[in-house]
Amino acid sequence: MKRIVISAVILAVMSVGCFYSVKVSSDFTDKLISQIHEIEESYEKNDLETAKNTAKQLNDEWRRFVDFSILINDLGHAIEITSSLAEIQSFAEDGDDEIYAACDRAKAQIDMFRDMQMPTLWKIL
Repeated sequence: MKRIVISAVILAVMSVGCFYSVKVSSDFTDKLISQIHEIEESYEKNDLETAKNTAKQLNDEWRRFVDFSILINDLGHAIEITSSLAEIQSFAEDGDDEIYAACDRAKAQIDMFRDMQMPTLWKIL
């Protein structure tokens, strides 16, 4: 009987950890996407200094998250996001209009990253 109780407790703790991880990832990706929108709006208004600062902050926050996170399903995808965010920062510093394409690409990759972190029965099996 003790084994069943211990197994149930372990399952409960793992479930809570899983759903907490999903919430943290979802909240973080929402924050990143809002910062990307902020960069695009600043760039449209020719406020290049704000766009540069926000792009640097975005890049730094992502790098801290990747360093902290140990449960990233696909490290290759995380590297692609890192590359896209570096492009955004570079285009913001140079004042290049390619920033819009880089922002769209980064948003799509971040959305995919969020979806990959969601637990589904197919991923569990």
